[in-house]
Amino acid sequence: MSAASPTLEKFVQPLPIPSVREPDGQRDGADAYEIAVTEFTQQLHPDLPETTVWGFDGSYPGPTIEADAGSPVHVRFDNSGLPSEHLFPVDDRLGGTTAENHPGYDGPVPEVRTVTHFHGLELDPANDGQSDMWTSPGGVEGPRFDSAWQELPMEQGRTTSTYHDHTLGITRLNAYAGLLGLYSITTDAERELGLPSGDYDIPLLLQDKEFNDDGSLHYPEEFVSAFLGDTAVVNGAVWPYVEVEPRRYRFRILNGANHRSFDLQLESESGSGVPTMYQFAPGHGFLESVVPIGPNGDLDSLLLTPFERGELVVDFSDHAGETLTLANGADMGPELTDLVEFRVSDPSTPPEDASADPTSLSLPAPTSYDESDARVTREMTLGTEVRNGLITHTLNGHVFGDEDAPVYPQLGSTEIWELQNESGGRHPIHLHLVTFRVIGRGPDGTQPPDPNELGPKDTVRVDPGERVRILVTFGGYTGQFPWHCHMLEHEDNKMMIPFVVENPVADYANEENVVDATGLTDAVGDWRNETLETEVLLEVIDQWRSGDEVA
Repeated sequence: MSAASPTLEKFVQPLPIPSVREPDGQRDGADAYEIAVTEFTQQLHPDLPETTVWGFDGSYPGPTIEADAGSPVHVRFDNSGLPSEHLFPVDDRLGGTTAENHPGYDGPVPEVRTVTHFHGLELDPANDGQSDMWTSPGGVEGPRFDSAWQELPMEQGRTTSTYHDHTLGITRLNAYAGLLGLYSITTDAERELGLPSGDYDIPLLLQDKEFNDDGSLHYPEEFVSAFLGDTAVVNGAVWPYVEVEPRRYRFRILNGANHRSFDLQLESESGSGVPTMYQFAPGHGFLESVVPIGPNGDLDSLLLTPFERGELVVDFSDHAGETLTLANGADMGPELTDLVEFRVSDPSTPPEDASADPTSLSLPAPTSYDESDARVTREMTLGTEVRNGLITHTLNGHVFGDEDAPVYPQLGSTEIWELQNESGGRHPIHLHLVTFRVIGRGPDGTQPPDPNELGPKDTVRVDPGERVRILVTFGGYTGQFPWHCHMLEHEDNKMMIPFVVENPVADYANEENVVDATGLTDAVGDWRNETLETEVLLEVIDQWRSGDEVA
């Protein structure tokens, strides 16, 4: 590791707000975006020389992509403007960094490769931006690359999340270099809530960095299992401030750090009281009810592990003329306490505020769930062992990635996954394709979830010695999808493995992928022999009646 970053004065620059990206046109009835992935310099602090970063459309973080639910979006990321040499050293001991250690591939593996994943979107595999679907600036394509265009139906519920790099073996480097941005899906139900909007709707993308004296980003030359920076960067600015009015604001907070968790709370410069943070969503949909966070709330602080989100309303009305700080109480690596400063103005006339009181928000009910719907309960024990001098992550006693996918859920089925953490560190576990509900946590998984986990999630915190139980329905698409730890150093070090969603109806289709009379007869026979569930038989009958190809 390097020496500490140069000493930088805090709160001397305003918080930048990522621009909203306008579509470039239409493609097959969808809003089309052609986004350049390039290397450039950007001023991250007034006392630092400009820093070389990577980003989308010449911006770090990238521009925000906004969509209405049900309005499709097509995106093409063009990385031909990146150099052939990476911004940071690539450790070729990690899988996916050379032709010799890249699974399922024996072609050239350029040092610079990218692929972009829309975190939390329900997508088919070809559009999911999975780790072996990369391309290089020189046109080399990874083994499962399908198309330069990613087609996003945006058919799920309201979402605030991130698009970020997901390249096998170098995700931690590419994301640290700057390859991430925000996206959102808005619904009519969200608009009807009366949440603060426009200038009063502020994203906060939280990261930690380390700088060299010349302003360049520092990252260790050899692999480390946990990178923790000593400098807070929010929306691409080091320790910024934001001027707010004494009224209500909405904040969309994303932990975009490689490894660091943020345990967030408001603090007052004068030591007086602070406003309550009212969380209404965990990134997807809505919570069952608004959760007050703060000294007198249901929770003392908002804990976000990497790539978890929290959406809040904060009312500054009673704090005119005060200075508040968004502080981090998580004890990890170099202390990183202060993140953002809020300077509340003191106008002679209070500002107009037509937004809804967060204490009286009537949130749309999350989709109901029932543990009895689960067909299968799967035990997923997370551990570690040392291999080739590296701490390597294990699943049920086997090194991640050493075996084929151990999980083959059926399309439309519901399962319980019990995530038992027997390693020494925290793991935020993320499943592609799906959202899930947390149904239990604690040493034996029987304690209730935290109040702000009572809603749809795609990433869940699993602490050492803890068992976390999630209920997940595998709807939407068949095919191969990864699930992994979202601490990027862990992800790059093999803590990622696929699950494969299968359609049982396909077993009864003919060579034309259609269920004919023979397939129907076979299905009825299996049902009579009690080897086929009634639910699947009914799906086979519907498929036979329709005459359509099986999905």
